[in-house]
Amino acid sequence: MPAAKKTIPVHKMDGDIGSLGFEIEWVERDNRAAQMRDAIAMGAHRDDHYVFFLQQSGTSKVMVDFSQIEVKRNNLFFVLPGQVHKYIGISANATGWFVAVDTGLIPDSFRKALEDPFLVKTALLLDAAALERFVQCLRLLRSLYKMETVSFYHKQAMYALVSSFIGMTAAAYVDKSDNQGEKASRPESITLEFRKLLAVQFRTLKSPAEYAAALNLSLSYLNEVVKACTGFAVSYWIQYEVVLEAKRLLYHTGCSVKEIAYQLGYEDHTYFSRLFKKIVGQTPGTFRKRYRE
Repeated sequence: MPAAKKTIPVHKMDGDIGSLGFEIEWVERDNRAAQMRDAIAMGAHRDDHYVFFLQQSGTSKVMVDFSQIEVKRNNLFFVLPGQVHKYIGISANATGWFVAVDTGLIPDSFRKALEDPFLVKTALLLDAAALERFVQCLRLLRSLYKMETVSFYHKQAMYALVSSFIGMTAAAYVDKSDNQGEKASRPESITLEFRKLLAVQFRTLKSPAEYAAALNLSLSYLNEVVKACTGFAVSYWIQYEVVLEAKRLLYHTGCSVKEIAYQLGYEDHTYFSRLFKKIVGQTPGTFRKRYRE
């Protein structure tokens, strides 16, 4: 009998998925059995990236933070970074899309919408017109993704399509939530306030205690609440925001690593480089070269 797990595994985009920062797969009869075996074998885990599903026929079942979600025909669904989930099953006639996306490819406005605790997090039924828009976007994205040779311009086209897909997803869910008017619990509201403050102050506030003080909460309580809602402690999310912004600056600007470290509030750029490598698994320079090639 295998030993019981002492921690919940975290699957990382940089280690487990391709170098483009996203993955897209079409699930159908020819490949669903193998994919489902692999998915179920993973067991309960967290991802450090977003996972999206668009079911076109049949049903899939996934357990997310103790809630069993059935994704049916023409349903859209997503799992946030940090949510504990496991795949349970897939029907014999199932077809659909699987998309995994690094947080660095998602605009802040879309992230804030999708991570809002007020947002309805169930599978969402798409009408015929909306479904067609999503499918057209994903078909084009997959056709570029499967090309043998991908140029810089093809990469940029793919990233634009990824952004379009996520923007349409955010719009669909926000519209649904506005109609239902659900309210968040106090822990969810506190977590949202912490994430909002973090998005503004991560360059200057680096310790969990500073965020607890700013929110007039004890550090132990803030940690307890944030970890219960997201699966990760306050310190993880501070590093998460710093590294996410570092990735953006490395990819989109010509700033040196030293300049980026200063922009992010680190006077010692060697310390920043060590922190980046510890979290990402590669140096800032390696990351820049890998994603810009």
